[in-house]
Amino acid sequence: MRSSATPAVAPLTSASRPASPTPERAPAPPAPPVFAADIGGTWVRMRTGGPEEAVERVPSPSRLRHPERSVPRLRADLVGLLCDRVPAGARAALSFGAAIDHLTGTVYGSAPLWGEETAPYDVAAELRHRRPDVTWHLVNDVTAALLDFAAVHARPGVRRVAYLTVSSGIALRTADLEQRRIPVDDLGLQGEVGHLPVTLTAPGSDVLAGLPCECGARDHLASVASGPGLARTAERLGLARPAQVADWLPGALAAGEPGARRLLELCAAPVAELLRTMWCLDPHLDLIGIGGGVAEGLAGPYAAEIRRLLATPTSYADRGRDDTWLDERLVFCAPGQVDPLRGAQRVADWRPGITR
Repeated sequence: MRSSATPAVAPLTSASRPASPTPERAPAPPAPPVFAADIGGTWVRMRTGGPEEAVERVPSPSRLRHPERSVPRLRADLVGLLCDRVPAGARAALSFGAAIDHLTGTVYGSAPLWGEETAPYDVAAELRHRRPDVTWHLVNDVTAALLDFAAVHARPGVRRVAYLTVSSGIALRTADLEQRRIPVDDLGLQGEVGHLPVTLTAPGSDVLAGLPCECGARDHLASVASGPGLARTAERLGLARPAQVADWLPGALAAGEPGARRLLELCAAPVAELLRTMWCLDPHLDLIGIGGGVAEGLAGPYAAEIRRLLATPTSYADRGRDDTWLDERLVFCAPGQVDPLRGAQRVADWRPGITR
């Protein structure tokens, strides 16, 4: 006779549970294209992809290239160039040859790009308006160069590192490697030293008083020590026509011409004074790199003159620096050794550390 008891049912264990198909993991979305640009007064260099990819170089839509164009036209041309070249959905990092608010992307001024124009221009907002599909990161070109210099040259134990560019303009940036940040002021700026009043200490340097700067003022550091300043100084000394200085000076220095030697002394002296001041104010500044068209173009003679000036005692507070001390703390960069374009692609690693 069949029992009326309810038959026992074995519990559904993991061993006996019917196997369910493992859900397929959705493929990770492709990484966005990486775009970088280094924007200067003479050239705009652009690259899509990593450092191994080719670099496109086009003439800059700048005041240096097109003195007849209005500033609004030059700005529109630059934004149009970048928006045309950047791939869809890209992550873009821009290195700008300008005084820029690193916290907002507003450009305050750029003598090579826009001459004497000082009205702030929110280039980041314009780029985001034109290409909202792109993630834009903007830094000053010296900030980008600093990041590249520090990544290559900062040895373990370096507390603070700075990079000084002496080119068509003059500027520097300093990074605190211990706190991993680049400090800026309330305007998002740091180190626009090219537009500080120049300190003329070299014998006979009073002849340089009143030289103009590209920003429209006079007697700035860039009035004397930048690339255009070098040409102005040569003209004031009666040595060469401004357009000929860059071609004439290296050979004249190699030949030992007294006029060339005097020109180098007068233009290097304010830079050496700046370095003295930096080390005086910040004893934790363990490494300084110097690059840019002037320093790199004049190479050995420029480095030797800066080192000679720094080795000369000026007071009990500045007893001079010997070769060993300078070898540990001062690097003169060869052409291509520091690349703002490569530095721009390091921006994402440092962006959270650019702070007031």
